[in-house]
Amino acid sequence: MKLTFSVMAKSSCNVFSKRLISSFVGSALIVGGATSIWSEAAIAQVSPSNTTPQAQAANQLPASVSRRIVQDAAQRSRVATNQIQISRVTERTFGNACVFEFGNRCTPLNEPIAGWEVMVSVKGQPWRYHVDRAGMQLALDPLTATPTPVSTMPGSHIDAVIMDVSRRAKVAPTAVQILQAKPVSFSNPCMLHFGEYCQNRPFSPIAGYEVMAQANGQTWRYNVDRPGTRVILDPRVATTPTVMPTALQSRILADAATRAGVPATSLQLTQTTQRTFSNACVFGFGEMCPMIYQPIEGWETVVRVRDQAWTYRIDRAGTQIAIDPRLTTTGRLPISVENAVRQNAQTWTNSPTVQIVAAKAQTWGNNCAFNFGRLCPANFQPLEGWVVQVRSGDVEWTYHTNKDGSQVVMDRRGLLPTKVADAIGREIAKGGGPSVQTNSLRFLEVKEQTKRTCFLFNCRNELHYLTIVSNGRQQWGYQSDDQGRRVEPVSVAQVRQAKDEVVSQR
Repeated sequence: MKLTFSVMAKSSCNVFSKRLISSFVGSALIVGGATSIWSEAAIAQVSPSNTTPQAQAANQLPASVSRRIVQDAAQRSRVATNQIQISRVTERTFGNACVFEFGNRCTPLNEPIAGWEVMVSVKGQPWRYHVDRAGMQLALDPLTATPTPVSTMPGSHIDAVIMDVSRRAKVAPTAVQILQAKPVSFSNPCMLHFGEYCQNRPFSPIAGYEVMAQANGQTWRYNVDRPGTRVILDPRVATTPTVMPTALQSRILADAATRAGVPATSLQLTQTTQRTFSNACVFGFGEMCPMIYQPIEGWETVVRVRDQAWTYRIDRAGTQIAIDPRLTTTGRLPISVENAVRQNAQTWTNSPTVQIVAAKAQTWGNNCAFNFGRLCPANFQPLEGWVVQVRSGDVEWTYHTNKDGSQVVMDRRGLLPTKVADAIGREIAKGGGPSVQTNSLRFLEVKEQTKRTCFLFNCRNELHYLTIVSNGRQQWGYQSDDQGRRVEPVSVAQVRQAKDEVVSQR
């Protein structure tokens, strides 16, 4: 459908003319699908309130720049220069050469080019140009000047995509449908290969196509270079419907079972996707990764653990495995903290059956409080982290950790005078025999109490300590005076139920 309008020049008729034109333009957009003709720039040309004469728009550019754009458009469209009209000029700074040249897949390299974006009317069709300040660099948007439907893409390229989808989806080529093919410009080979993080390498554009295909209800996205020598499937969008090898499934389930303290038979893989990770940092769920392309082929899978979903990544050989550290496995406990706590607990107890039973976020006023100190200085140097409750067999204890798990403490030995801690250790070793090593003992609870003792008419308050001590497999309760001279066994329950009296002076 071709529409021709005569714009009324009198100001009294402007409103009527604008409404009439808008009505016809709206009809053109609906009837016949003329969206490629009646774009924003085309509407601006026919609307009286937005019409910009050629001279007015061109005056926003240096004469030499304006002249070069008009000549380029005239040469490409094979029309006279007086039929080319500059309709809009916008001053812009382009991020790099790829952006300047309308690249669809550009790296974030910052090499700015100052210039203009220029809309030109060519035979009623809006063309978009980019031009630098000096007029030395000129680029035409290929999508506005030469829109390319699927039918104009080389048949050999379409056949290559269809055959690849057919092979991967295990369907006949006639069952593959090409949904879309459009010309694109990839800024470098890494972008052509769907790199998630590509180096800020020199701009070396590769012309090609982005192709969308469909088979068995699944959508497949390909990048194809212009000669058709490289036909590359996007691993993040359409993947080969392959089953993860049983050995890799078993390794992931075993890791999840160990972390959760449950049998592997109670876990389930709920989703598995074959993926290509751009480098080891991306594979390991890194948030700030270098822009290097060293791909790792593998899988991303989700494991159902109780009522939670844990995301794992594993490479094809099964030599590398990673779990999302942002997961919440116990309360809001990060995986990095859980790993640190589990490793410390398993090393101490020499047992793989360690369970994390509770966790909560905590902010301590300073490092002294973080290390279970009672009488700490009043300086405020906050330390954020976690209080983690752990159980192994009949032994239960509490860890303090910082936010990332690089600091883990649980032994309260420092709350006791050295001679008291040593005396209790000797008593435990004496009763437990050679199987109990004093260097494996940890003081899980330390409470202070005062006892009033009298001899004849002389009475005084004496400081006593109640403690729970463990070697990771057994635990004992003890009571001692502040000199370690009188050390007596008591029940663990008695220590836990006792009131902790903070003494102002030691």
